[in-house]
This record gives sequence, structure tokens and C-alpha cells, in this order.
Amino acid sequence: MRTLGPRVLSTEPEVLLRLDAGQELHNHVGGPHAAAIFGLGETAAFSLLLRDFGDLVEAGAIPLVKDASIGYSSIATGVLLAQATLTGDADGVRASLAERGRATFPVEVRIRREDDGVETALATYRMALLRT
Repeated sequence: MRTLGPRVLSTEPEVLLRLDAGQELHNHVGGPHAAAIFGLGETAAFSLLLRDFGDLVEAGAIPLVKDASIGYSSIATGVLLAQATLTGDADGVRASLAERGRATFPVEVRIRREDDGVETALATYRMALLRT
């Protein structure tokens, strides 16, 4: 993620990240490459995981991405913003981890251009917490 350089703008009340991708991360249409956009979304999802379940990670739970899907809807150009939202049940995640030693939950990430607010991608990252 150091190569991409996303910056966390906020974690409360929303998780919001910013990516100002340099030319080295651009594709043939002049905007951030799809891989950079996917990485931005994944970083936003992990930021949300740490915000909501950081205490569990500190207690030894291992955070992972179980799977992900992303749909690109507009050309991404310029600076991008990624907003992550927990679409699962936080209490259910905690109960599952306590009872089963594992929990999975979805995090939705909306990616938009900063200059005009047009959404360029919508992704869902299915996150996991595992006890060792």
C-alpha cells in the first residue's frame, strides 16, 4: 500500500480514504489502473475492520480478505475517494468469533472521483476474522 499511497481522511463517523495516484499508477485512459482502485477499496475495507474490530485484532484475531467483487461504472480520473460501510451485523461478528473462532462479514466500498463526486466503482469485500 505504500506504493499506492492512500491516505485515511476519517474513520468517524465514516471511513473515508483518498488516493491521488501518480502517473506510474495510471492506465491507458489516463486514470488510476483498476488494480490501484481495487487496492484502495481493500485498504478502506481493512480500515473499517480495524475501526470496528481493532480490539479483537489486538487480542489475537487474524484479519483477512476472504473474497471480493468489484464493478467499475465510470472512468476513474484524478483523485479518488473510497467510503467503506459495514453491511453486516457487528454484534453477530463478535458472537461468531467467540463461539466458532471465525467470523465473516461484508464491507461495501463506494469509490468516487473527488472533483465531481461521480461514483466510479462499487466493491464488496468479504472480510474474515480468525482465532489462532
